Amino acid sequence: MITSKEIAKFIDGKLSGKDDIQIKGAFDLVPGKKSFISFLNNDSSLDLLKKTKSDLIIVSNTIDLNKVSKSIISTTNPKKSFFEIVKKYFEIEVNNVKKGIDKTSSISSSSTIGSNVSIGPNVVIEEGVIIESNVSIGANTYIGKDSVIGLNSRIHPNVTIYSKVLIGNNVTIHSSSVLGADGFGILLDRDKLIKVPHIGTVEIGDNVVIGAGCTVDRATMSSTLIGKGTKIDGQVHIAHNVQIGKNCIIAGQAAIGGSSKIGHNVIFGGQVGVIDNLVIGDNCKIGAKSAVMKSLDENMVVSGIPAIDHRKKRRLDVLVSKLPELFKKK
Repeated sequence: MITSKEIAKFIDGKLSGKDDIQIKGAFDLVPGKKSFISFLNNDSSLDLLKKTKSDLIIVSNTIDLNKVSKSIISTTNPKKSFFEIVKKYFEIEVNNVKKGIDKTSSISSSSTIGSNVSIGPNVVIEEGVIIESNVSIGANTYIGKDSVIGLNSRIHPNVTIYSKVLIGNNVTIHSSSVLGADGFGILLDRDKLIKVPHIGTVEIGDNVVIGAGCTVDRATMSSTLIGKGTKIDGQVHIAHNVQIGKNCIIAGQAAIGGSSKIGHNVIFGGQVGVIDNLVIGDNCKIGAKSAVMKSLDENMVVSGIPAIDHRKKRRLDVLVSKLPELFKKK
């Protein structure tokens, strides 16, 4: 356990209340838990502080402390500070790989393995692979020849990484994801469908997270790219030749068509579809279940099928909702 005083010091927050509270975990504000820490969102009601059972709450430093009877820590960003605490003191290790190389793994003698690498049972590592230091590779993972996995990266169980895939530093890839399979390139030759060979690769930037059950297809000739800091939810499909910029957020079951280019800081809601060969500008936001059928300029917010300006979509939704009334008046 850790004390309230130590937590306040760690996040450089201002503690009001008892400095010797023993905290053994983190929990939701409501209902909360005794001897646990929670946080109050900046846009949440102060009334929630009366309902919580948690003994220590992180709040915004704009809150009037005279209205709060709990022991609290004031910070500029309560949510960010809360999860920094969770990561530091209370994070649960899932699929933790035992230190060292499991004897059931199969590793080519021509591969290079860095220091402090953990490799789980039944992992297969082919020729010419480079695994840099402090990498963790879960059970039943396959890594194809000439691939590279950067420093401190974590590959969860049952991941398939095809040949010549380049993965940066501090990357996390969750279970059952597949990187580097052929893209869906098809040519029609008279009455036959011919599969286009894909001889490109996949490049994953530093600090990327790829959720469970994702597919990232290799490029036809060059590289399918995912930029630094991008976070991808589960069951997302990224087609061949796609380029994704830095710090994008892509929610579950989204799909990006071949050769589309996504800018920096773009946000995709769940089940968004982007057709091939589009350009999505920096800072765009795309609402859940939208179908993007044409390129978007920077800073656009769109939704719907087909995706249009979100404000216009909301106005149209209001008009559509009134149609039954209008028909009755006829």
